[in-house]
Amino acid sequence: KFIVPPNCYGGTNDQARRVAACLDNVEVVDLPVDGEHDMVQSIDRVLERIALEDAIPYIIAEIPTNPRVEVPDLIQLKETLAKERKTASGTVAIAPVFILDQTFCPNVHFLGEGKILSTVRAISYASGSKFPSGGQCTAGYCVGNQMAATLMPKVALHLALCDNEATHLQYKFLAQQLPSMNQRIVDAYANTRKFVSFINEVLPEAKINFVSEELASQGFMPSVFSLDLPTQGNTYEERESYKRELNHRLINLMITKIPNESKYCVSYGQLKGCYWTIPATSTQGTTKEGDKDYIARVSLSAKMDLDLHKKVFLDFVKSI
Repeated sequence: KFIVPPNCYGGTNDQARRVAACLDNVEVVDLPVDGEHDMVQSIDRVLERIALEDAIPYIIAEIPTNPRVEVPDLIQLKETLAKERKTASGTVAIAPVFILDQTFCPNVHFLGEGKILSTVRAISYASGSKFPSGGQCTAGYCVGNQMAATLMPKVALHLALCDNEATHLQYKFLAQQLPSMNQRIVDAYANTRKFVSFINEVLPEAKINFVSEELASQGFMPSVFSLDLPTQGNTYEERESYKRELNHRLINLMITKIPNESKYCVSYGQLKGCYWTIPATSTQGTTKEGDKDYIARVSLSAKMDLDLHKKVFLDFVKSI
């Protein structure tokens, strides 16, 4: 069983479903992880059900979640993954493999000895097109902890069969940019925190999904947040339509007033500028319509004119 959040990053969702479609004994199971859903509780419920079926669970999850930038209780997550479960016949169920997409926090050490996910079978991966390369290449990387060491040769075999190892040029870009990655993460987070605080001041009715300062102190310092703009209308359809129109109005204003820095782009972890996107029409391209997020997602960098972005955003607020 591939246990996948229905609204997670489109590529992850798409690939999991492609594999499942190719194999009769593989099935995708939805894992609600954010909004009103708690990732740990959802994992526990799904694993209990899969244990009864004596199936093999592979969990794919993003921490922080995308696009709502939520982090689960990691101690509870570890305990839930490590919990021994029984099959319907009373035998011990197969332990899950936790496949962690930490693209939003590639600086956090999850799998090393003594770290939070060192005692459960886990593989972590990150998109190299984001912070690792600063947007200069598309290669990514993955690592397994000691508990998952036997799985890594399968990953290596897959890369070899698909001729999908990074190219020399991609290695070059990663080698150039990785040494500065952790500092770029800190600096970009600082800009993001300032921008989020500003939006809270000038548009308090908006709902912002961003990490708490407590989580940031633990190393979770994404430079991305999602913005649910205030809306109006008598019916759900009217309110949703108005909000979607506002999303486009905001993004169009930012990219036309600050064309050298603000861009309509789905990426994250860029070396400079500010990226704006609507997940429902970008990263969630293969996601079921009911699971899509029609909110604005904003990704900031360390090198950008934050004051100008504040000014243009304030112009937007005055116009609505």
